[in-house]
Amino acid sequence: MTTTTQDQATTLPAVADVLGAAAEACEKIDLGSGLTAFVISRPGQVLNLSGQERIYRALIPVTTSSFGADMTPYWAQRSKEGYLERLAEFVLISDADGAMVGWTGYHVLPYDTFTLVYLDSTGMVPTRQSGGVMRQLMHRRIVESGLPECPADRPVYLTARSESPIFYRLMRKLLESGELYPHPHQDAPEEVLEAARHLARWLGQEDILDAPSLTVRGAYQALDELYGELPTTGDADLDKLFRGQLGPLDAFLLVGQAR
Repeated sequence: MTTTTQDQATTLPAVADVLGAAAEACEKIDLGSGLTAFVISRPGQVLNLSGQERIYRALIPVTTSSFGADMTPYWAQRSKEGYLERLAEFVLISDADGAMVGWTGYHVLPYDTFTLVYLDSTGMVPTRQSGGVMRQLMHRRIVESGLPECPADRPVYLTARSESPIFYRLMRKLLESGELYPHPHQDAPEEVLEAARHLARWLGQEDILDAPSLTVRGAYQALDELYGELPTTGDADLDKLFRGQLGPLDAFLLVGQAR
């Protein structure tokens, strides 16, 4: 890790400074252990440009700490894509001292025959990982709140783009069936592949999707690497799936039917 990355990783912004006056309008959730979630629904509609810029700046040191690699170019690209403008919900997590230690967000993408709920960029600083907090938060915000608001007359798929088997395991626990693709031992059914094709098109990555394997080659072209050290779970089959099929900047499209 370079000196610049170390400096960014150790200086975490204060949520009060990031949100400013918008903090008063946020729904706040006590996550235990001194952690608080600040929920911003439709951030593109409620945050002005200055507020969005503060969040993008704050995300750089928090994600750099989380992934162990400099995420400055990643957020420069995501801001150009309108990441915050398109989200259905964005959540910042603060510790007892008010420092921003985590984030998550999701999109709702309605189509004629199904709805995709896309989990977009999620993480916690290393000192707050492995405590089950993010799974608790995602269950409350997505399973209990977001999914019930999706159209009731069509299937809903929970989706993400990830190269982390740890995130795969977290996401699988959000699904009642526990069936998430790609799967270490099963081919993805056609309806899952169709959902993945629609997601890749929305991401602007349809041309680099290998649909049968749900693999996006060169998914993170703005980065030299995404992780300073590749994550593992201890689940031999799952770790083999990720390390065996993905290069340093590749990712899987994760797809599971949530309803």
